[in-house]
Amino acid sequence: MVLFLGFLTGLALVAPIGPVSLTLVGLGAEQGRRAALAGAGGVVMADGLTVPIALGGAGLLAGLDAGIVRDVEIVLGLLLVAIAVMTVVRAERAREAIASLRRPTRTLAAMTAFNPLSLVAWSGLALALPSSISTPAALILFGVGLVLASAVWHSSLAAASATFASRLGDRSRTTLTRASGLMMLGIGGILVL
Repeated sequence: MVLFLGFLTGLALVAPIGPVSLTLVGLGAEQGRRAALAGAGGVVMADGLTVPIALGGAGLLAGLDAGIVRDVEIVLGLLLVAIAVMTVVRAERAREAIASLRRPTRTLAAMTAFNPLSLVAWSGLALALPSSISTPAALILFGVGLVLASAVWHSSLAAASATFASRLGDRSRTTLTRASGLMMLGIGGILVL
């Protein structure tokens, strides 16, 4: 039951569109299914490393002053806003950068590990866990469910994007990149506010 709860919670956290998902879609559109699936593998690898750290560090996070946590959230939100603005303003360059990405597994793993949205999501989740999941065995099962959800979602997204987005022309993909930047801008603004 805890594994299933972790899986459902993981889907709720990884399904919203953010920088990593948008990069996967762009990778599928620009380089095809193999590169997108390699990128998805990098995302899952990073989640497999960051989820246990976040869940294990919940006690440390809970002990921090709420003002410090809020300041970190604001900094991460501002970072996301900056990335979004650059994506909107330089959509063609961002699309070209994705098209020329040579190591999708490593690149997406790094993006995921240092993604402001991922850091806020996993840390927030760690702080909100009910006491029934505080035992080591339950935490492990819950964490496995989270990572499993990431694997299913990101692999599906990578495969779908390679199938559908590759049918778009360069101009449409640039418009999609710009729209994704606007979406990130909204998410970053919510974090800051």
